[in-house]
Amino acid sequence: MSDEFKNYLNSKIGKSNKNLDLLNSFFGTQELEILKQKSISVVGTNGKTSCASFLHKILMQNGISSILFTSPHLVDVNERIKINDENIPEEDISSYMNVLKNFETDNNIELAYFETLFLISSKLFLESGFSYFIVEAGIGGLYDTTSILNSDTVCITNVGYDHMDLLGDSLKDIFFQKIQVSKNPKHVIFGDPDLYQLHKNYMHENFDLNDDDIFVCQDTSDNKTNVNFETALKVFECIARYDELDTNETINKIENYSTISGRFEEVSNTPPKIIDGAHNVSSLEALISFVKNSYVISEFDVYLGMKKGKNIDEFMTKINSENFKQIFLIENDSFFGQADISSYQEYLESNQISFEVASMDDFNASKNPSILTGSLYLVGKYKKEYS
Repeated sequence: MSDEFKNYLNSKIGKSNKNLDLLNSFFGTQELEILKQKSISVVGTNGKTSCASFLHKILMQNGISSILFTSPHLVDVNERIKINDENIPEEDISSYMNVLKNFETDNNIELAYFETLFLISSKLFLESGFSYFIVEAGIGGLYDTTSILNSDTVCITNVGYDHMDLLGDSLKDIFFQKIQVSKNPKHVIFGDPDLYQLHKNYMHENFDLNDDDIFVCQDTSDNKTNVNFETALKVFECIARYDELDTNETINKIENYSTISGRFEEVSNTPPKIIDGAHNVSSLEALISFVKNSYVISEFDVYLGMKKGKNIDEFMTKINSENFKQIFLIENDSFFGQADISSYQEYLESNQISFEVASMDDFNASKNPSILTGSLYLVGKYKKEYS
């Protein structure tokens, strides 16, 4: 990636532009119709990246081409766009800089970081001739940049409490925000059967959908990797039925697929060390369930670092209830957007919970079973420094 493009992209950090109608104009009418028909929007509180990544792998194994767009990246920005499960070459991303600059100049706007990469991935898909464009939403759905796709196919993994300042204080409000990533989907896949039952009437009353247009993953186990994989299979079942695709049932089993980087990832087995980007209570519960089901060892140290704006007290309440051997708070200024350690102190002190301040070096050097969690940005920084 050229230095010029790196500087251009880095200048987008912290920028915000939510003029979705204007972003629509980046594409022609025919391009928007192709994106609508061929994109698969993945929304939800947790499991979006895993589900979308599994779907990309399943399509590839069945000989079907797709481009995958996810966020955030862990180490390198080109992780966000994958073709055949490979990061797109950096020069392919850089080649769109002048097109984007001209669009900004013509419309007197400055694109945000996420928007810039989303528009690049969309153009890449349109020019590729590939079969599907799998797109993980950023935040929510209704006002998310990816909503300009107005996808025919929408997958909602689950709904939990996160980004309440933007999406609402109730699970019902959050669901409504997420499911409206498309104004008129033709097919919807639910990763949570209880979520579907709760909103079944809403789906039929507000969208032109029959029962055959809705697919529901029935896996309600605590193994969220399996749930995300089975949800991806449901998406594949949906598009295979409606697009009359040939499928290979023998390869559509989870043991044939690698896990997703930064999710339940074991970076050492002696002692066991796990890194995971859990950043809300529901994803933390999934991580804890994974550890309990995967290891005989019951006592782990936990190293925590969270981004600003997260519900730290709620997260810490769950941490405290699990009897971790020792709590370590990652020292300040260790990764982008990190919440200051003082954000934890009131909760820890009022609950008389002992803790120590530690670095990622300390986690890496520890001889004890340990977990590093709290943010994908933390996990990404660790992988960049130590992988």
